[in-house]
Amino acid sequence: MDCISWYNDLASCEFPLQETLEFLHGLSKSDDIGSHFRICCMDAERPVSEQKSGASLLFRDRGRTGVDYLMPLLNGDDRTASHAAFLLASFRPWVIPLSPGENAAVRRALARLAESDDAMVRRRSIVAIGWIGTEEEIPLLSRHLLTDEDAYCRAWSASSFLQMPDILRETIQAEAKGSLVACLESEQDIFVKGTAVEAVMAVWDVSFGLRSSTVEERNRRAVDRAARKALQFLKSEDRSSATMRARTLGYPPGCLPTVVLYYI
Repeated sequence: MDCISWYNDLASCEFPLQETLEFLHGLSKSDDIGSHFRICCMDAERPVSEQKSGASLLFRDRGRTGVDYLMPLLNGDDRTASHAAFLLASFRPWVIPLSPGENAAVRRALARLAESDDAMVRRRSIVAIGWIGTEEEIPLLSRHLLTDEDAYCRAWSASSFLQMPDILRETIQAEAKGSLVACLESEQDIFVKGTAVEAVMAVWDVSFGLRSSTVEERNRRAVDRAARKALQFLKSEDRSSATMRARTLGYPPGCLPTVVLYYI
């Protein structure tokens, strides 16, 4: 039986554990990398709760052969390119290092795909940007956080801020604060708002008592309470920064000039 037919049979019976393990063993021994990639695509397009085959994780074992197969696919149609870029981004430096040129090509593809008319393509691209993005992608994530019509795209934009490496933390604090404040003030989708709170907690290393499970449960009362705390924190930080700037300029406490007060 070919791998794709085998996968379809497993999917029809919800991926029983023993049979799925046998399938993965067979897939790992197969030289048919094209079928392996197709299975990754098929799996990715199933609901998240039904993505149980493990084919995407196994693709990493293809190593450099997998990278060389995926890179040309970045120029394909949006769905194919998004699956290829997602897999490449998931390799990350500690799994399969990409060359600087390959890394840049993946980032360019993700930025392009994040503007696709296909919401699923945008979602996967935004998630992957969180894995390999740099400060150059922060404005893109901020824009999608506030303007994307798809709630998951907005949520994953916030989540990508907390996925980015610690070395970008101060840059995110400076460049994404405004969009996070705007999101917390105006977002109506409780999952998006909760994910934005989680981003603030991670990026600023603070806690507002909100758990991921609470966000996933869409507990409006708990999320709204944490969002108010997050807003108060971000705005108080702005006031503290303004006070420090004023003191640097020689103004005593309580005597901030109008130009400083304007930014509080």
